[in-house]
Amino acid sequence: MLDPDIEGRFRGATVTDLKVTVDLTLDDIDDLLGCVAAEANHCDDGKVRRVLDSVCDHLSRVLDQFTDETPRATVRPMVSVAKPRFTAKQGQYLAFIYHFTKIHRQPPAEADLRQYFNVSPPAVHDMILALERHGFISRVPGKARSIKLLVSRTELPELA
Repeated sequence: MLDPDIEGRFRGATVTDLKVTVDLTLDDIDDLLGCVAAEANHCDDGKVRRVLDSVCDHLSRVLDQFTDETPRATVRPMVSVAKPRFTAKQGQYLAFIYHFTKIHRQPPAEADLRQYFNVSPPAVHDMILALERHGFISRVPGKARSIKLLVSRTELPELA
C-alpha cells in the first residue's frame, strides 16, 4: 500500500548515531501514517501492533509540528511549528467518540454518530474511514463498536 517513491526514499535513508534521516513531504508523512495505521489495525501480533502504534504516534507528532500554511516542501522532523491535527468537524467526531466511550464504556456504533450529528449513514462511514486513514482512530472492519481513539484527550476540542 505504500507509495513506491516513498519506499525508495526509505531504502536510500541515511543512518547516523542510530538516527534515520528520510526526506519526506508532509503529504508523504500523512500517507505513511495512514499505511502504518492500517497495518496496525489488521495486525494480529500484539507486540508488532504496539510498535506500529508507536510509529503512528511519532508520525502524528511530526505532522503536529507544521501548520497548513507551511509549504509542502521537503521537511525534516524537529522543526517546530504548531498545526491542528484535524479539521473542526473531525475534532467533533473524535470528541464525541471520546465522550461516548467514557460514558457508555464502549465505543459508539455508526448509528450513534449518525443520530448525534444528524447525518446520513454514508456521511458517517466516510468520516470514520477518513479518521482511520489519518491515524486518529483504529477499528476492526465489520466488527460493531470497535472504534479505538488514537488521539489523546488533551488534543480534543470541546464537544459542541
